[in-house]
Amino acid sequence: MILEHHDAIRALLAPLPFYDGQVPPKPTYPYRVVYFDTGTETATKLEGSSDRAEFRFQITSVAESPTGVAIVADAARKKLIDVAPAVPGRVCTRIDHETAIPVRAQEEVTNPNTDLHPMYAVDTYHFSSFAD
Repeated sequence: MILEHHDAIRALLAPLPFYDGQVPPKPTYPYRVVYFDTGTETATKLEGSSDRAEFRFQITSVAESPTGVAIVADAARKKLIDVAPAVPGRVCTRIDHETAIPVRAQEEVTNPNTDLHPMYAVDTYHFSSFAD
């Protein structure tokens, strides 16, 4: 079930380019990285079977300037916010934007072409999924 939910988010982000959890040593700027959790499951019915799952995921938007970060993050938000992922056999709520951190320099990395630190921001998202 976890993978089907992750695939639904990947499909929503398409055709935007993104890295899935890992970034190559020499990425092409700008880029975004998607990190998925494995969800939590709970029961909402009296018989006690788990029928509800909660999923969160993070998108880190990276560019060479704060403006570039805003453009990368905004493109993902437009694909995700208020959209219900399509997962076979499940009914999903619309995706909520949960948190964001301010744009900042990634000081551990220096772009050898510019001698500048790339800039990044992090957005987290949430949605629920219910068994049909």
